[in-house]
Amino acid sequence: MWGLSKKHFNYIDKEERYKWQAVKCFQDNWNIDAPNFSQMLHDSFALARNLLDSKKYFPNRMVHFITLKEEERVRELFKVLYDEEVDYFYRFNYFQNGVVEIFNNHFALENHFQDPRAIVVYLCLRYPNRYFFYKYKMFKEFITLIDFPYSIKKGQPQNMTQYFTLCNLVNAEIKKDNELLEMHSKRLSNEEFFDESFNILTQDIIYAAVQHLPKLGVDLTENVVSAKPVLERLEYVSHQIMSSQEDIKLEGVFINYLKNAEENKRIGDLGEILVIESESEKLRKLNIHKTPIHKSKVEGDGLGYDILSYDENGEEIYIEVKCTKQNINTPFFLTANELRKSLEEKERFNLYRLYNYSEESHSAKYYIKNGDLTDLCNNPIVFRVSVKSIN
Repeated sequence: MWGLSKKHFNYIDKEERYKWQAVKCFQDNWNIDAPNFSQMLHDSFALARNLLDSKKYFPNRMVHFITLKEEERVRELFKVLYDEEVDYFYRFNYFQNGVVEIFNNHFALENHFQDPRAIVVYLCLRYPNRYFFYKYKMFKEFITLIDFPYSIKKGQPQNMTQYFTLCNLVNAEIKKDNELLEMHSKRLSNEEFFDESFNILTQDIIYAAVQHLPKLGVDLTENVVSAKPVLERLEYVSHQIMSSQEDIKLEGVFINYLKNAEENKRIGDLGEILVIESESEKLRKLNIHKTPIHKSKVEGDGLGYDILSYDENGEEIYIEVKCTKQNINTPFFLTANELRKSLEEKERFNLYRLYNYSEESHSAKYYIKNGDLTDLCNNPIVFRVSVKSIN
């Protein structure tokens, strides 16, 4: 797909270069503690109008209106929104509810326009290496072109987290294309923000696929290759799972943990997607009219499991997925929350261990561990320490 984007790169660049300029403008001007917050906000968003305003869509205009009415309150809303130590959905709802309160106090209008698209733009301008510009219609149209198991519905907050997951997967593929990355780096000057994570480029490719390439007469449906049926891609293997005690060696090592964590997260997401596909097919064959839910993306990490699905009787089951490209004997990590969930739901908890995962065929072998996982947890790696002050 990005091969077609490279072919029409100059055209797409002329249409979309403003995004990198808008981020640069924001980064150069943003100061949450500025004495004149209203003016600072105006200067920061000066080149973001194409991202925020269109024919009947005015979030940029409206956020300036409410700032003129209650400047300090809006400053506080942005402080919370930009606090990355706080839960994403809490920040999102706090900002939106605060805007509604100000809006209702001062305006007799129906729409404040501070919707998911606008709020994600604010996040992208502040943290361009963490987030991806979002449009509901763009996401909806793009997933029809690829094999991504998510049924998008307007108004669902999990649309954004699922979109971010998709973007991270696309981003990993883009980073493998050195020709595209070179074309991208050559077009940027000191007037544009250089997104070292290539997050803006990722959204640019997705947007081009649904907006620009069709206008240029490119039929992307001809480039979609259907994957094998999921039952041929996920092979169950009966396996006796057990854990062994390992000696801890006090040896110095040099490991790029950040890169490893990033890659493990990506492979983990792909494994979860494969299991979602498998569970959907299972329920369809059982004639159970329910849909598995990707809970770790809908509600976030920390629930103790990744996927809520259903058994042959239509009863809820909880699935935790561990995925690796390596062989069946590769160690994996369990969290305290996963262990606790397995204890609380002994009959309904299933650990799916995917191994020999192949990106090319989106396939893997797997085995299942049902119920209590305490017998696997005999080699602690990390301990939680609470420090109490002594007067």
